Amino acid sequence: MVRHAHRPTRPQALSQAQGWLRGAGNVMVMHVTLWSDYLCPWCYLSLDRHALLTDLGVEVTVRPFELHPEIGPEGRLHRPDGRTVAVFEGVGAECEAAGLRFRMPARTPNTNHALQVGELVRTAMPDAFPVLHRSLFEAHFADGLDIGDPEVVETLVARSGADVDAVRDALDTNEAALALHAARDLAREDGVAGTPTLVFDNGLVLPAVPPRATLERWVTRMRERDTAGR
Repeated sequence: MVRHAHRPTRPQALSQAQGWLRGAGNVMVMHVTLWSDYLCPWCYLSLDRHALLTDLGVEVTVRPFELHPEIGPEGRLHRPDGRTVAVFEGVGAECEAAGLRFRMPARTPNTNHALQVGELVRTAMPDAFPVLHRSLFEAHFADGLDIGDPEVVETLVARSGADVDAVRDALDTNEAALALHAARDLAREDGVAGTPTLVFDNGLVLPAVPPRATLERWVTRMRERDTAGR
């Protein structure tokens, strides 16, 4: 279901009114925030939609949304005959069609630590974030690793090229936890209640994973409306 955010939530009020930011050469650059959690299989599939948006010239910012903070540090096991099996089979087929390796995880981890680290790297070490972001998803949904384990996350941080010592310091000083808390507050202001959710700067909210053709059609329509309104 398509929704619209009730009010602007970012400081670029003029840009929000138009729906995107003005870039170099007087070209309008559309911007969208993608709210995501590493335990969510649909968010993993959203890597494909993220790539599509980028190809369409849309500027995408990934922000963390902790979907299940109630899960304990040991994670939550999936029953072989549980209702999640059908969900994983469905999204797994879509992931494979999109070129994303997929293996049904044995458990759902607590992702608080992974989300803290991801948000810290995104803001402080942005060059390393795309690699870390993808590797956290692949670790859980393709490689069978426990991303609820801080040691697993730290290994992925090192492989991404991020500064491991700086990440440790931010975790020790609670900086990373505060960043995740701030993101949660912003998500609530945007009306985000689940993942994945796309929030465009013009207030358009697209929950779940829209088909590629639908997403491309929405972007095209918004651009046409902007052009007509100039």
